[in-house]
Amino acid sequence: MIISLEDFKKMDEYQTFIKENPDFGLLRVQVFTAYGAIPIADTDILITKDIGEYKVVFFRGRTDSSGIISDISLPAPQFDDIPNPEIPPQYTLYDLTAIHEGYESLKTYSIAMFGGIGIIQYIKMAPEIELDGGGNNID
Repeated sequence: MIISLEDFKKMDEYQTFIKENPDFGLLRVQVFTAYGAIPIADTDILITKDIGEYKVVFFRGRTDSSGIISDISLPAPQFDDIPNPEIPPQYTLYDLTAIHEGYESLKTYSIAMFGGIGIIQYIKMAPEIELDGGGNNID
């Protein structure tokens, strides 16, 4: 069942989730084609997380004219400034989906978020190319 973050905040499960993720990480998404040369504006970005029986929508938005969405704040565990090689840092996984008509139908990623850390997710999309039966482009 898909629910909004606002609805999730009203549930008991939210209190457990936020105790495990008391900090926030920042996510920047950059969508492009042609090996980064051409940004793709108006790409739909959806960030969700499966929590219990729910798929919680933490963010929904569109890239700007530069193909970017910045400062997406997502709950995450606190990050230890003094890393211990014996204990890996804690993180929370989110699912990111990018959709843009006229490009590859759907891109999905798992994003690991750490408290107090900024993450950049690059998304390379290729234009859809329609071919006729003879292998020629259709205009």
